[in-house]
Order: sequence, then C-alpha cells, then structure tokens
Amino acid sequence: MKTLPLTLAACAALGATAAQSQEKSSRFSAEFSVELQSDFTVDSSAPGGEINNTFATVEGALSFAFTSQTSINSTVVLEQITPPTSDSFLEDHGLYAEELYFAHDFGAAQVVLGKFNPGFGTAWDVAPGIYGVDFAEDYEITERIGAGLVIPFSTGQIEHELSVSIFNADRSVLSESLGENRGRTNRNDGGVSNTSGPESFSIALSGTFGATAYNLGLQSQARGVGDVEDQNGIVGGVSHEFGSGSMPVTLLAEVAYFDHFDGTADSATFATVGVEAPVGPVTLSAVYALRDVETLPRDHLATLSGEIEILDGLSAALAYRYGEEGGDETHTIGALLAYAF
Repeated sequence: MKTLPLTLAACAALGATAAQSQEKSSRFSAEFSVELQSDFTVDSSAPGGEINNTFATVEGALSFAFTSQTSINSTVVLEQITPPTSDSFLEDHGLYAEELYFAHDFGAAQVVLGKFNPGFGTAWDVAPGIYGVDFAEDYEITERIGAGLVIPFSTGQIEHELSVSIFNADRSVLSESLGENRGRTNRNDGGVSNTSGPESFSIALSGTFGATAYNLGLQSQARGVGDVEDQNGIVGGVSHEFGSGSMPVTLLAEVAYFDHFDGTADSATFATVGVEAPVGPVTLSAVYALRDVETLPRDHLATLSGEIEILDGLSAALAYRYGEEGGDETHTIGALLAYAF
C-alpha cells in the first residue's frame, strides 16, 4: 500500500496545485503520510528466512510557490534503508530527499527541472494491498536528475497526459541519507542511467475515459560502468471499475517487458493482475504477479488484503503474502497502520 504517488506527472501536478494555492492562502503547502508496518514471515524454505520486521515509512511532499505558475517542490522519505537478516524493530532507518525540483506551468504544458521520478508504469503504485506492488517496484524509476515535460490534452471525452523525461542517476549529496547512511552514489557503482549526463529517457502516456484508465510507456536507460548494454523497456496497463450496485469491483492489469534488464544480457517480463472490492466497511483485494528474468528462476507473488478506514485519514490493513522467489517459498502475514494528512 503506497501513498503520495510520485511520477513525473504527479510532480508537475503537485507543483501546479501548490503554486495556485498561494493565491488562496499560503505560498507553502505540505502533505504527509505515516505508515507503521509489521511483516511476520511465518514459513520460509530459505535458511534463516523466518523473521519478524517492524518498520516505519514517512513521506512528505513539500512545495513553495513563487507565483501562481512557478514553484519549488521536494519529497522527503524516512524508511528502512537496510533489509534485515534477523528480527528487527524500527531499526536502520534513514532520511533522504527523493525529489527536489523546480516546476513551471505554461498552461499548455508543465516543465520540471531537478531531481524527480520519471513516469513509467503505474502498478508499482496502484496495485492494491500491502504487498501488491512488490514485483512492479523493480521497474519504478526514482531519484533521477534531469528535465521533464508534461502535456495534458483531450480527444473527445478522453483526457490524456503525455510526459517526456531525460535524465541520469542522482550522484549528488542528495543520494545519501541521514541516520542510517546508504552512501553516496558514484559512477563506479554502475547501474543503468548512472552516466555522466542525461543519456536516458522515458515517455509515458496515460488517460481516463469513464471508469477506465490506461497507461503506456517506453524507456531507454543508458548502461553504466560494468553493464553489458542499455536497458530498453515497454509497459502497458489498464484498469476498470465495474459498477455492481453497492459493491463496485475494480480490476487492473499491467505488463512490462525489458531487453537487457538492469544492464545485463537478460530479458525480463513482469505482469501484475489485481482485483479490489469494498465489502461493507472493509476493502478486500487480491493480486497475482509474475517476474520472469531470462536466466533466473521464474518468481511468483500472490497476495490477499483487507483494509478498513478507522477515522478520516487513518486506516489499518491485514494481508497474506505468498512468494516464490529465487527458488525459495515464503508465507508472510502483514499488518499496516497508515495515516495521511
């Protein structure tokens, strides 16, 4: 379960909204989400894999509007930096700036400059439940430095949004973190888009018509030090809400394919299928996801979740996660308490 969706389009929209808000009240605006999550891996075929991990995730979207069209924006994140290898309770957390960018709305288009998250796919954000996003997060593009352009347009009754980004990986001091320090990224670390300049790009097109939403994306991330080739990828997804009296059902599906995934010689395919429906005060959801990297064992993910809103902005969720990853099977029970304000 993620909050504050942070794609390029969302960045530009946040900047424009914050800039316009200064006409009504303050030039400064902020949105926060606070999550406390516990994962209990009750059964694992991997030695030492049965661990309990409780951790926090805090995200803040901050914006200062210079004018009604121009703003500077930041997303700060506090989260667990190092994955635990044994039982852990609120350990190894660090604070870092995921985004820090300048935005200007020209009316027909919006421009973003700085550190931001280029748009590519949506399943890493919108797949339902606590664990539904787990595989899709592998291809989310985050913490890049460059420029982006967002162009909204309509065709008939359909509203579309086209975003284009050029970028490279962040190697500035912003790639470090306070508290548990994840270290500063440098060229020798390798990794796609970790280049001397903005040699990588992504193009994303999304839209809504009625109860249906779609997204399409294309990316090319230049190889870094030690990589075999550039990573090239495509993604396509669709979601639809079926009205059924008092119990609407939402279905979503997204597929992504990569050539030279992560700069290696391997191709990779990801697929995420989810369903979500309210049943009384509880929203139930299920997700199946596939991760198929050419020379590795095929991975499978299946989740079941239930979420309830306790108060305005405060929700709780319980979930079950089955994973078959790297040849190992795990069964996890998770609990999440989330507050957004």
